[in-house]
Amino acid sequence: MVGVSGSGKSTWVNSHKEYIVCSTDSIIEQLAEKMGISYTEAFNYIQNKKKFDYITTKFFEKIHECILNDHDFVIDRTHLKRHIRISLINELKTFAIENGKHLELFAVSFELPTSTIFERLRTREKKTGKFIPKKVIFEQINSFNIPTLDEGFDSIERIT
Repeated sequence: MVGVSGSGKSTWVNSHKEYIVCSTDSIIEQLAEKMGISYTEAFNYIQNKKKFDYITTKFFEKIHECILNDHDFVIDRTHLKRHIRISLINELKTFAIENGKHLELFAVSFELPTSTIFERLRTREKKTGKFIPKKVIFEQINSFNIPTLDEGFDSIERIT
C-alpha cells in the first residue's frame, strides 16, 4: 500500500480478506483496545513512552512469519518516500532469499485529490475518533513520491 493517511489503503485492505494484514496501526489499535483508550490516546502514549521500536519489531515479526510460511500479505502503511520503499523492498527480498523464499511485490498506489482525502479523514474521525492533524496530512502530501517499478515492484496498481 502506498498513499497518504485517509486515501483508502485500509479500506482496500479490508475488502481483500485473502491477505494477512501487516500494519503498525493494527498493533496500536490492539494496544488501545487492551488499555480501554482511543487510537489517538494510544498513539500519544506510544510517542510519550518512546515505544515505536516495540511496535516496529512486532510489525516486522509478522511480515517475516508470512514470508517464512508462504502466506500472502499486505503491508498497510503510508510508504510515501521512494528511498523508504526501496529500503523496505531490499530488506524483505534479502530476508526471503536468506530463507530460501521468493517474493513477488505488488504496490497499490492511492493518488487521490486532496479534497477527497480530507473528506475521508473527517468521516473517519466522526466514526472512529482517529484524528490526524491537517499539518501532518499536508506534510505527507508534500513528501509523497509516486512509486515506480524500478524501486523493485513487480507491478503497480494506481487508484486515482
